[in-house]
Amino acid sequence: MASKHGGDVFSLSRKLNIKPEDILDLSSNVVERSPISAVFLNRLPPEEPAELERAIEHFYGLGSGTVLANAGSSQLIKDICLVYRGCKALILSPTYTEYERFATLCGMQVEHFLADEKSSFHFRLNEIKFNGFDVVFLCNPNNPTGVPIDKKELFDAIKNNGETLFIVDESYMDFDFNRNTLLGEGLKNLCVLRSFSKLHGLAGLRVGWLFSPDREFIKRVGSFRVPWSLTEVAISKAKDILGDDFRKTVEHIASLKDTLILELSRFSQIKVYRSSTNFVLFKLLGVEPHSFLSYLEERGILIRNCADFRGLDGSFFRVSLKNSKALKVFLKTLKSFFSGQSG
Repeated sequence: MASKHGGDVFSLSRKLNIKPEDILDLSSNVVERSPISAVFLNRLPPEEPAELERAIEHFYGLGSGTVLANAGSSQLIKDICLVYRGCKALILSPTYTEYERFATLCGMQVEHFLADEKSSFHFRLNEIKFNGFDVVFLCNPNNPTGVPIDKKELFDAIKNNGETLFIVDESYMDFDFNRNTLLGEGLKNLCVLRSFSKLHGLAGLRVGWLFSPDREFIKRVGSFRVPWSLTEVAISKAKDILGDDFRKTVEHIASLKDTLILELSRFSQIKVYRSSTNFVLFKLLGVEPHSFLSYLEERGILIRNCADFRGLDGSFFRVSLKNSKALKVFLKTLKSFFSGQSG
């Protein structure tokens, strides 16, 4: 059974009887990129993407053999759960739902630490008892709240709990200018997840990777990787895109985000939360969520309802930043909806 995520333009396009490309998709946190031109269809890719792994290590200045690539970070999450099947896991929630799904499928004993809405969903690590857990899953900055965790605070928590493996998902760290990244840190109980889907815009090619200074851990997780897990197109594009300068893209998204937060805060029916990512979380106040979502979808706009995130409910929505035109269309549609509500 498929799990619920953003980016399902196909279902909405069938419902509206329009083309998928005519949907304004603000539900998926993927930066738009130019189409893929190079295609390798007449040969098998490498059994293992070692060349890509070495390229990533070189680009980020990481030690040899500390990177493992696979078909998306979700596949790596699943493989980690397979390594630790039956063990005890703590998930810092609300967060990416695949941690819980794969942990449960692999028979892990799952507990949650819920961030408080009153504190704008900031995690207070000094209040969390990590002792007794085999694995901790957290996302930094977090999805769907956009809240970052301070690097030193997280580093100290990992260092002081050496018997617990910390899986730190940094899929959105690029949008925070890598201020709090733990890439390259030499903590044996640290695993950092990264993705080419978000800032790099290669979601359709499914390329993810992890960093760990523990090469035995790399070997154990890698044992679940199937041969030819990454296509040659995916490997080629990921290698080519590594050297691209995304600073202007990140700065532009940050500017759009500031505009979006400011405009959302003008609506009395919305509570908006600060974000360090390319998306913004907001809550509807006194408005029926289903009618709101239907109004947007009927006009070809898709945003992410957060009802399936543990600790949130149907009144929470996540909207992603794409470009200035998309932002204007979204804000114009919001104003139309709320003017109709008051009338």
